Amino acid sequence: MRSIFFRIYLGLLFASVVIAAGSAAIYRYWQSERVDRYLADSMQGTLQLISEGLARHESEQENQWLAISRRVTSLPIELLDVNELPEQMKQPDRKGLTLISADSDGNRIFSLPVPGNEDEILQVSARETNVNEQLMRGTVLLLLNELGRHAKQDRKKELERLQAFFNFPLSWSSVDEIQVNYLQQRALLRKETVVEFFSAENGERAVRAIAPIGNSGDYLQLGPWPLLDDFPRPVVMIIGSVCLVLLTVVGFLLVRPLESRLNRMAKEVDAIGLGGDASPLTQDGNDGLTALAGKINLMSGRIYQLLQTQKELNRAVSHELKTPLARLKFRRELAMQKLEQLEYKLELEGADADLKSVGNHLNGMENSIEELNHLVEEILMYARLESASPGLDLAEFNCSDVVNELIQPLRNQFPDMIFDCHLPAGLTVCGDRHHLKRAVQNLLVNAQKFADKQVQISISSEHNLSIIRVEDDGPGIPEEHWEDVLKPFARVESSRNRQTGGTGLGLAIVSQICHWHGGSIRIDHSELGGARATLELPAKC
Repeated sequence: MRSIFFRIYLGLLFASVVIAAGSAAIYRYWQSERVDRYLADSMQGTLQLISEGLARHESEQENQWLAISRRVTSLPIELLDVNELPEQMKQPDRKGLTLISADSDGNRIFSLPVPGNEDEILQVSARETNVNEQLMRGTVLLLLNELGRHAKQDRKKELERLQAFFNFPLSWSSVDEIQVNYLQQRALLRKETVVEFFSAENGERAVRAIAPIGNSGDYLQLGPWPLLDDFPRPVVMIIGSVCLVLLTVVGFLLVRPLESRLNRMAKEVDAIGLGGDASPLTQDGNDGLTALAGKINLMSGRIYQLLQTQKELNRAVSHELKTPLARLKFRRELAMQKLEQLEYKLELEGADADLKSVGNHLNGMENSIEELNHLVEEILMYARLESASPGLDLAEFNCSDVVNELIQPLRNQFPDMIFDCHLPAGLTVCGDRHHLKRAVQNLLVNAQKFADKQVQISISSEHNLSIIRVEDDGPGIPEEHWEDVLKPFARVESSRNRQTGGTGLGLAIVSQICHWHGGSIRIDHSELGGARATLELPAKC
């Protein structure tokens, strides 16, 4: 399986099946327990009334009472000899009602001892559908029969005694206390029993039964008793939430190795340098990420070879240019000497010859040679900074000292230019003094070339950074070119162009120096009206 995502999808599918099967098994077990409790709680009081009735009858009357009870409740009730039953039936719990067994069809068999008779036990087979209107009506009849056996003044006390066997309320209510509609009221006036199924305030389905108590004018009310809900909302929400959490955990466990490998690949990609000294990406496994790592290794190798070829070409061309430039410069010097000798000879002979134009051409040749030589030096400098290890000698030094060393020669060379300096004492920078001095020099020379009258340089410190700003009052740089001018040989098609004598590498060199020092450079507008270059460099090593 080369696709790691296929494995993740397959794992999620398998986890979903397992979680669904586990949830279903847990639900069935929990639901079985709920049904057991529900049936026991629903029939406890009814069976207690029947068992007490059996205790009051003997022989044929006992059988008649049992038949009546079956008919009014629709429950399959049997009276068995206790000696023929399993041992666990002889230890009843839950107020005497004991669950004996449950079959696959949902039938539960309960037993209840007959009071005062240790040899017989009451047994009933029931399921959820047995808790119905018939059971409620039959229970009402049994209760009314039991109350009718007592004197009027003792009936409420008897009802209180029987309440202990019922798991839903039994109440003796007056006509003002019961809440019934018109049809129910008419049925009660006809001495009928009213059974009502309704939804409670919490949304659960419930049932209640109301019947008149003889001619007393009062009413017996059973319930409300909540009906069994196979899928109660809180339980569904809990099960759904648990399943989502489990799927989330499984998904995290499946995706985590992929994330770890991607993070490792990202670190290894970051470690790939142009010098080719970094290790290739790890290739483990047999999936898409391994194939991707192999492609990245192949691509990085090709890029490294191309860059190395380009750098070697730049160095070779630059070095090869220096030799003919030196020859041109030497021959120009010889030509100047010959010209001076010729002028002196002609002057002695009194001959009239205008050799001034020739001298001007030779001087112009000198300027072009110097410009070309400067360009070669800049290319060599940029090529060194592009290398993987420029060999920086990092140390902390005073920023102001470096700026002062650069400003004074410029003031002497350009006396009409205003160099405004804001150099607080004590601010340090961490870096290679030679390279950073070259970066600041490039900024100052660049600003002087394009300034009208003023160049401003300031140094400040913010968040452990030394910030050097160089500004001018020249034409400035359009905002769309702020990033472009930091690239090698980039030009701005305005008054800042090649006519000023620049090589197009000055700011690119500054950008490379900042990069190797872990700093940055940005270009924006100056309040003086021109451009502003801002260097941000670490203050401490």
